[in-house]
Amino acid sequence: MNLILCITPLQVLIAKQIIKQHSTPFIGLYLPYGIHSKSEPKHRYYFDQLEQVCEKSAFIELNNKTWGERFATLNHIKTTLNRLDIWQKPIENVYLASIDVLFLQYVISKVTFKNLYTFDDGTANIFPNSSYFQPLPKSLPLQLFKRVVGITYPSIPSILAISKKHFTIFPHEKNIIDATEPVYLFDKLDHQPDENLPVKRLLLGQALDNFIGETAYRDIVTKMVSEFAIDAFCPHLRENLDFSHLLPVIDSDKIIEDYLSEALQQNPQQRFEIYTFISTAVFSLKEFPRTQVFMVYTQALWDKFPDAYQFLASRGFTLVNLDDADNLDAFKG
Repeated sequence: MNLILCITPLQVLIAKQIIKQHSTPFIGLYLPYGIHSKSEPKHRYYFDQLEQVCEKSAFIELNNKTWGERFATLNHIKTTLNRLDIWQKPIENVYLASIDVLFLQYVISKVTFKNLYTFDDGTANIFPNSSYFQPLPKSLPLQLFKRVVGITYPSIPSILAISKKHFTIFPHEKNIIDATEPVYLFDKLDHQPDENLPVKRLLLGQALDNFIGETAYRDIVTKMVSEFAIDAFCPHLRENLDFSHLLPVIDSDKIIEDYLSEALQQNPQQRFEIYTFISTAVFSLKEFPRTQVFMVYTQALWDKFPDAYQFLASRGFTLVNLDDADNLDAFKG
């Protein structure tokens, strides 16, 4: 029996491909953080996707705002592992992505596994300044908490040290360990000439109001809709603002990778342009046929995320300065 742990929809897509490679059964745990009314349908959709490829599965919401919530969540996990009959029981292989998450560290400390494998959490696995490459020191209270609840793998290095292999959707990038195996999220789509095909332009949101404020984020989206003739807005899972007065908002339980893959198959005579900021999805989207990706920034966004934009530029992505009129004129031809 194998155990695979996911906390995001993207991780479920990767998990499904890993599970495909095995003939032995899997138990799947889907553990999203703090779900709300807007995000729950999407989380439930991807839990259903995971459930379909696992022999047994469970959905556990993670709550981490207070010590009381942490204890309650750990108790929920213990109850679930007992119900699945794997609490302190042998498991052949364990697979997880978010190796920095306390609750996942707890899970792998409470099963007896033979082998542990990691897979991509997102660009944290390849971004050189992320906590995966440069782990931050943990507070003494948190260290003591982990000791009290019996977490035997309390840190990123302690997990990486035992990972046999890392499954990645970024096969050409340096990852958190050297032993990697490529994973492809979708079957290869047919590449065909896209000259003269009609274009659909999508703005991939990122809930940036949490970082630069509601007014600034609203102003950026409004200007992008006007400057780039955006056709539709794809909201982030944690999107707080409503942009439906500006343009159509795509209401789908699917994340952008799933949505665009389906759209390309259903519309073979259409090409797509994706406009976003620093979304990790672009590493997958850039491989799609009939698809162009543009990373948009303002001075405020660059000041907030300089390392992310520099990293994206170094990987060949097209960056567009929304503050620079000459840049926009040249970009629009």
